[in-house]
Amino acid sequence: MTTAPRRKHVPQRRAEPAAGRSATAPRRRPDLRPQFFLDIPDSHLVATDTLLQIKDTVVDTVESRAMSVIYGDAGLGKSFSTRATIQEMNPDLILPLDFARSRPGPKDLREELFHQMNLSCKMPGTPTAFDKLLRETLPRRPYVIVCDEAQQYRRENFEFLRKLWDTCDPKPAIVFVGGREAYDTLQSDPALASRIYIRLEILAMSPEEVLTTVPDSHPVWRDVDEALLKRIDTQYADGSFREWVRITKHVLKGLQHFGAEKVDDAIVDWALARC
Repeated sequence: MTTAPRRKHVPQRRAEPAAGRSATAPRRRPDLRPQFFLDIPDSHLVATDTLLQIKDTVVDTVESRAMSVIYGDAGLGKSFSTRATIQEMNPDLILPLDFARSRPGPKDLREELFHQMNLSCKMPGTPTAFDKLLRETLPRRPYVIVCDEAQQYRRENFEFLRKLWDTCDPKPAIVFVGGREAYDTLQSDPALASRIYIRLEILAMSPEEVLTTVPDSHPVWRDVDEALLKRIDTQYADGSFREWVRITKHVLKGLQHFGAEKVDDAIVDWALARC
């Protein structure tokens, strides 16, 4: 009787990534939802003039595949309203350039665009090769590059994005969102300034806007006397939506602390002392 030869065990090799493909898993895309400051329960998104102006600016910029800037002081709702607007768009087309570190450089922007587009090729090793890849990739889809906290950008970052925008056909839309420093940097360079499509300055709420907006932002303000709202805005908030959110948080704590059901001067005094 013939015995069948015993098969030699050959260990299975781990599958290698296809040539030219990255072995690392794609990075998780950032959460683009608007974030409520202090995350107060029962807060509502209010269709303020700021939100509507920013929505018109972003939509117009995207449709025109242009570059625009939304700027103003901190706490006025620029980032929140921009996020609320892009939430209604295809998330796969939004390329947010958000950085944990301050003062990012062009290298950071290149690498972030590479990751946000989930490119499967190997990351280029030189700026020239990297820019060539981006010029070839960005026109394939109607991408929207969103540069939040743009006041942290170095001048060369704006110059890099301007050159990238110039050399792409068709072009991506680019929205800069930040403080006045971002606007000043863009305006100081004729090559940059001449390419800005819309310049939208965000201002603090007027006293009239405060009276119509704040009561809709949280139930705690709905039955509060207008004189008390005016007092809070004059003494503390000064039309800043972020400051109104802060005082709202403290007022809610004050109601719990005193076992009260209605906001009055005593509650407001206690809350203001904590701001």
